[in-house]
Amino acid sequence: MSEQPTVSTASVDGGSWMLKVRHEDGRAIAEVWSLGVKLSATTLTAEGVVTVEDPAAAPAVHRFAGTSAEAYDATQCRDDIRDGDVLVVEAEGVVGFLDAAWPVAITKAHGEFHGLKGSAREYHDGRFAASTEVAERIPAELGFPLAAEPAHTA
Repeated sequence: MSEQPTVSTASVDGGSWMLKVRHEDGRAIAEVWSLGVKLSATTLTAEGVVTVEDPAAAPAVHRFAGTSAEAYDATQCRDDIRDGDVLVVEAEGVVGFLDAAWPVAITKAHGEFHGLKGSAREYHDGRFAASTEVAERIPAELGFPLAAEPAHTA
């Protein structure tokens, strides 16, 4: 039977940053959070193996069978949905990504997500370019119109 995780939390930089450290199943896990978004996680095992979660890795795709309102709610309370992850609500024709705590739609239909103004690739100075790359494939496959046509590059 695994032990109960021990969690210690310390705020850094006036409360906008948080370091969460926990001991779980013989591993020490340190997570860096900012404004509710997990930026990284470093794990150290009892054997001395260190792994660092790559925050720049390809975004995960989360599909929701319900409504965009239910998907929005899930982004607020599920730890597996992270900044930049792609969100799909097929029943409403909504596809987007998570910007910190705000789901932003790249499709014309946005339901309860925030509507996109301008190019998804240029949103926040291109910070979500990887998310946009993944997200734009889904409406193309499903026949959903985008909020703005992607810029074509040579």
